[in-house]
Amino acid sequence: MENLEFWGFIVDSASTLLAAAAVLLYIIFWFRDKTDNSYESFDSTYLEILKSGIEHPYFRDPDFTENYKSEDKDSRLRYEIYAFICWNFCETIYDKGDEELMKTWGVVIYEENRLHRIWFEQPENNTKFKQDFLDYIRSNFPSANS
Repeated sequence: MENLEFWGFIVDSASTLLAAAAVLLYIIFWFRDKTDNSYESFDSTYLEILKSGIEHPYFRDPDFTENYKSEDKDSRLRYEIYAFICWNFCETIYDKGDEELMKTWGVVIYEENRLHRIWFEQPENNTKFKQDFLDYIRSNFPSANS
């Protein structure tokens, strides 16, 4: 009887170890897939943002973005919407909390900051973002006035 119990214990243990390995592999593949899907999603979204910049090149012109408030009403309003889209995209990247994602997309946040920081710092725009994102940008990226 002891021999049968021993083999039962071995089979139960092996089953438990295989189940644990399967769960671990599932988690690893889930994280990898999640990151891959994030990259694809961010790539396609940012491509659309840049296409708007191609359609309206002044949205990506630092001379314009630094002085947008002095522009005509239509151009200013279009730019303000565009700047909000860019910053909202940056906040989405930040919200993921993924270090690997930030290695790739941190340069994009840096560039969008360079172009649209003046818009970002307008008091009326501060309420459009979470406080931790505002703090992150202000402590990690230079101000347009620096």
